[in-house]
Amino acid sequence: MATTDVDPGSSQRLDKETRETVVTVVRHAILLTWSFIVLFPLYWLASMSLKPPSEVNALPPDWIFLPTVYNYIQLLQNPDFIAAFANSLIMVSASVVLVLLIGVPAAYVLSRYDVPMERDVLVWILSSRMLPPIAVVLPFFIVYRELNLFDTRIGMILMYVSINLSLVIWVMKAFFDGIPETLEEAARVDGATRFQGFRKVVLPAAKPGIFSVAIISFIFAWIELLFGLVLTSFDAVPVTLFVYSFIGSRSIEWGMLAAASMSMIVPVAIFLVAVNRYLAAGLSFGVVLKE
Repeated sequence: MATTDVDPGSSQRLDKETRETVVTVVRHAILLTWSFIVLFPLYWLASMSLKPPSEVNALPPDWIFLPTVYNYIQLLQNPDFIAAFANSLIMVSASVVLVLLIGVPAAYVLSRYDVPMERDVLVWILSSRMLPPIAVVLPFFIVYRELNLFDTRIGMILMYVSINLSLVIWVMKAFFDGIPETLEEAARVDGATRFQGFRKVVLPAAKPGIFSVAIISFIFAWIELLFGLVLTSFDAVPVTLFVYSFIGSRSIEWGMLAAASMSMIVPVAIFLVAVNRYLAAGLSFGVVLKE
């Protein structure tokens, strides 16, 4: 009687491939489930913003409905929303530029130079983020009233800078610490000054960090509500405060609230898409330098 020999190696390979397939399927299932959990609130917000006012509060909710842009049209026809949106765009964008102009050079100095009591300086910088905003909003209010900065764009820009400056300095210092000083030394051997080495060698290598802190600073300033609630009244009202106005003491305008919230997401998404290409280029540049 003829017998067939089974290769133990091929059997083990099949078992290994089967296990890898099962692990891959389970991993993808977990990721899809988690993605659904994370993205469902965004879907719910978007669907609510596209529902007509008569269906927003329907119970049970209508999963299938005829979408409408009524809420967005109402927003665009509201001059207060346009003014608040423009205020936030101007103030947040200016604060991001200013915080990078201050924070990036400061982080470079702390990384490359022997600063006396450097650890204490870093802790002092970080201490500006240790207190909750509610603990410092009253001193801000008093100082702003004395300096005539209350309800001004300049005052809000300075406030946003004070919120994000410590974050930018700490994160960028870590990036500069990871860039070899030999790159700057090679540039100086070729005749570059210290500033030219910083501008042409260090900054390109630190692009991932710069764009990362720019994104974080933009988001932190864009969603800030408490300081805008206390430090503004009419001229410099941010869009977050306008969105908050849809929450009344007796009722909530859910459709308008959802549409305004979705409108707030648009600038952040555009900013992320705009800097993503430069962020990827900076990451690739850093890998080449490291090799």
